[in-house]
Amino acid sequence: MDSCRYLDKKIKNCARTDLFKTDHEIFKENGAAEFVLRRLMSKKFRKWKVGPEYAAELKASVDYAVNKQQPINTTWFFGGYKLHHFPSSPEVDWAEFFNICYLLNYISSIAELYKPGVIMTYWAAHPSIMKRQSNIPESSCLVYHYSFNRLLSGFIKYLPDNIKLELRCFSELYPVEKKYSEELEPLIEKIKKEYNDWPAERKNKKEATSKLNIQWRGAENWAALSAEEKREKIKMGPIVHDGYCRLSGVNKAIRGLGKVDLTATPLPKYNSITIGTTSASVTKFWTGFGVLEKTADSYVDRILSPRQFDSLRDKKHEVVKCDLIPLKNFNEICVYPKSFDFS
Repeated sequence: MDSCRYLDKKIKNCARTDLFKTDHEIFKENGAAEFVLRRLMSKKFRKWKVGPEYAAELKASVDYAVNKQQPINTTWFFGGYKLHHFPSSPEVDWAEFFNICYLLNYISSIAELYKPGVIMTYWAAHPSIMKRQSNIPESSCLVYHYSFNRLLSGFIKYLPDNIKLELRCFSELYPVEKKYSEELEPLIEKIKKEYNDWPAERKNKKEATSKLNIQWRGAENWAALSAEEKREKIKMGPIVHDGYCRLSGVNKAIRGLGKVDLTATPLPKYNSITIGTTSASVTKFWTGFGVLEKTADSYVDRILSPRQFDSLRDKKHEVVKCDLIPLKNFNEICVYPKSFDFS
């Protein structure tokens, strides 16, 4: 099978599922809630454990939705931009395509028997926070959102009626700028004080991510800042990020009864279902670049981190023309001839 045929088959079939006999038996004998919970916790997708606090929250959330006969609302909170490191920025690329396919494959087994179905909501961060945190122009975020919605629309015709895909932005939850600022600023100030007590390992990890994400020549020319000023910008990145994550609107959107929080990598206390971004990747799709890895008789969907992308840039690969998605980053795809080894 050539790569274009593989991708075409993927988009057409990613929301189709063949359940096992045991799935039908669980649904019939144990009820919808038990079936849904088992599918959400499937080890085929889940890459880390779920903490006891979130396990209890998840059960309550599923029970609530099933009792109300409402769709299960799976949520994914993400940056809502494309990392400037990649040539595809500021629009979506194959990384987003692979993640959408992966999530549809994950939730389609639920929708197969649970008739109220599933809503998959990608929640993008407020563009203003990305400007403040990483100097990413708000206009770049809006271009990304537009391209993401166009990519989602390419999947719609292949979905059953009880699966809904959507992109929403947290800016819609804070239409009044004054109220948004009044809640956000005290949270940032609170975390500034907490920062001094963060373990060195946590600071180093957070600041490394902050440095990676900063677009030095972005909304403003941070490249012209002094070394000390740049150091302060890197330090403030995780502080602003963590303050934003504590907003009441953010937590209400992704957590609570009827909602299921999905993440690429573990949260503190493992308070989410951590499924990675594809079957073979855990790199976040908005800070990653999508390629195909050729296997003996098929392909593996890979989302490369910036470091992995740089290490493979000059390695032997094929650039295959493709016209599956009418967006600028989808007229070709990089196909690598053998399995990756990033050890």
